[in-house]
Amino acid sequence: MAGVLSELTFAAPGFNRENTRYAEQGHWYDGDHVRFRDGTPQNIRGYERRGAIFDGTPRDTITWADFNSSRLIGFGTEKKLYLYEGGLNYDITPIVSVVSVTNALNTVTGSTRIVVSATGIGVEDGNYVAFTSQTVTVGGNIFLTTIGDAYEVSVIGAGSFAVDVSTTAAATSASAGGDITIHRLLPAGPSVSQPGFGWSAGTYGLSTYGTPRTTSNITVNIRQWSLTNWGEDLLANPRGGRIYQWDATGANSAETRAVLVTASPSINNSILITPDSQFAISLGCTDQAGDYDPLLVRWSSQEDYNDWTASATNTAGSNPLGTGSQIVGGMHSRQAVMIWTDTATHTMQYVGGPFVFRFRHIGDNTGLIAQHAATEFNGIPFWMGEDNFFVWQGGAVQTLDCTVRRYVYDNINFTQQDKIFAGINAEFNEITWLYPSAGSLECDSYVSYNPLENYWVYGTGTFTTWADRGIYDTIITGGADSYLYNNEPQDVYTANGQPLVSYLESASFEIESGNKMMLIRRLVPDVSISSGGDVSFTIKTKRYPQATEETVKGPYTIQPGTEKIDFRARGRQARIRIDCSVGGTDWKYGSMRLQIQPDGGR
Repeated sequence: MAGVLSELTFAAPGFNRENTRYAEQGHWYDGDHVRFRDGTPQNIRGYERRGAIFDGTPRDTITWADFNSSRLIGFGTEKKLYLYEGGLNYDITPIVSVVSVTNALNTVTGSTRIVVSATGIGVEDGNYVAFTSQTVTVGGNIFLTTIGDAYEVSVIGAGSFAVDVSTTAAATSASAGGDITIHRLLPAGPSVSQPGFGWSAGTYGLSTYGTPRTTSNITVNIRQWSLTNWGEDLLANPRGGRIYQWDATGANSAETRAVLVTASPSINNSILITPDSQFAISLGCTDQAGDYDPLLVRWSSQEDYNDWTASATNTAGSNPLGTGSQIVGGMHSRQAVMIWTDTATHTMQYVGGPFVFRFRHIGDNTGLIAQHAATEFNGIPFWMGEDNFFVWQGGAVQTLDCTVRRYVYDNINFTQQDKIFAGINAEFNEITWLYPSAGSLECDSYVSYNPLENYWVYGTGTFTTWADRGIYDTIITGGADSYLYNNEPQDVYTANGQPLVSYLESASFEIESGNKMMLIRRLVPDVSISSGGDVSFTIKTKRYPQATEETVKGPYTIQPGTEKIDFRARGRQARIRIDCSVGGTDWKYGSMRLQIQPDGGR
């Protein structure tokens, strides 16, 4: 009996991986770099580098326009704070200490290393310094006079350190340089979360005196940044540090460094602003007496981010939260300021009068997994917790029904969970969480949710931060390779010029509840493929769901003019796979058909 053409239909968009491939029959099961539109799968667009390489890995990114309509990007890495404008990355890392010295520079002919003799500057290996006010050259031809240029420090000994420059000294200089001012920049922070093995890193008696510990209850956190705008200016906070301001109206603003907000709390774990009522808010900070409280919420006086001391004549204030051990993060949404501890969710709403803000505890066991793991879609907050995804639409916090939850959480490197970052792709109605997979120290994977079509997909990538299009005509992402990227530009389907591999694989399917073997003879493809591109089709069959032996037929190339593909595949269960590894190919899955006929019971 000749087989009939059977349409390959799938029950719903997105991936379903909460059960076995056999149990998820009728669904898509696996893939990479794909999304669904109106229920139909297609590959996502690619990305291109923007600007030059910089130091470190981005941990927060913000885009905005100043009052002159200049488009700006602010981003912070574990090493520096940057401003991107007009195709250039400007180092705007704050200066934390300054010392002036005379004739303190030494080098030798043919060297690119300058040794600096200075005390009181407090530098350590990996710190950065900038120089100004040099009156003569060093080595006959080296100038260190631009405050915008920063040099990494190598400590030599007490009172001396070295920096490496790009120019080779033409002559030996000893005790040269004249009067010079050394500016020590905000020290770099860790790039990898790791256990701390110092004093109090474990319980008493865990190890013997003088023996290095092998376990720890202390985690050394990475350098995180929280970036926000006050008008056209940038407010920046390195976690656990002070608040700094970059002034867009300053002379040569792109080359101007951020400066300390002098009256701000001495410790701030993250900051945000309320753009409507104009308050600066610090989460997890020191109180007015200087005592640190990881559950304290503190806000500045209205319309003044440099007035934090509460009094009868201003609106500054504070409020400690009562649930959890620390505030993990916060976000201003259309409904309220959202604040998450490690265990609970709170809201903070402006009410005016003597109380200024009203706080509500709206959910237990709904804490935030990482500082940047929350975002807002159409005015509704969505976030990722320690073991679930959540949404708040007023009332009680709700758990999102996630069809890939087990897969994602089984795939996370929880020692690096602090790097998880959430972003919005408004063009495709997607919320995306970037996360480090189980074998990675950096974000190399993503999971995306479409609230309007209610589906989930996941994939791989190299991005660590995300800012949706708006100011720029593409999504701006930070890369783990120390570049900014234009993400999903129109008509770009390559990964910075290289092929962006995508694939889609189904769960298993069968006929007659698996009582009959299938003989599959032909594929009639229905795939929209851009000119010059192609995709490949593979079919895999088994006799039983748990069988280790699997028969693979393909891959077969499908091009825009391919009418049919003939082959012979036999099995009780089958699954299909669509692959694309050709650079620049734009493909969309349509309604493929297979010629299938029963072929006996075994």
